[in-house]
Amino acid sequence: MISAWRSAAVLLLILPVTRIAPAFAQTHQNGRGQQSTATGDDPIIASLLNWDFNHDGIFTCENWKRYMAQLFSHADRQKRGYITAREFEAIKSADPMFANADFDYFDQQKKGRITRSDFVDMPSPFFVRYDTKHTCRVARAEINAAAPVAASSPRRSRSGMGRGGF
Repeated sequence: MISAWRSAAVLLLILPVTRIAPAFAQTHQNGRGQQSTATGDDPIIASLLNWDFNHDGIFTCENWKRYMAQLFSHADRQKRGYITAREFEAIKSADPMFANADFDYFDQQKKGRITRSDFVDMPSPFFVRYDTKHTCRVARAEINAAAPVAASSPRRSRSGMGRGGF
């Protein structure tokens, strides 16, 4: 009897995840004509659940900045209000979206450090790509609709921006 209750509890925990993940893992053709998923190819999409704090499937600039502030605080262990290239490594390892990020992309004044404002206020590649209405609000349905277009169009690389992320 206890194992039946335990199995039911596990199912209740897994069921919401299995319903959310497919919405982000929409299958589409990648640039090589192979099938892929948005979450597998795009670290920005894969990171969405990290910063959808109220789990409503609506992604806002406010939530993005809150997440960026958390990442910055994690890296700024000495609480100086800035991080060095060495401390930036904590951000790169905290989220796959930043795995290929270049410190200099955020250090645009070339001072050898990134302030909280430099990091938090940097425009998000997610909103550049998916916020076509420029409202700082993107719904899950808009991401799914844009995924095939984003996958088929060539990605332009700015200095310091890794593939699919920063």
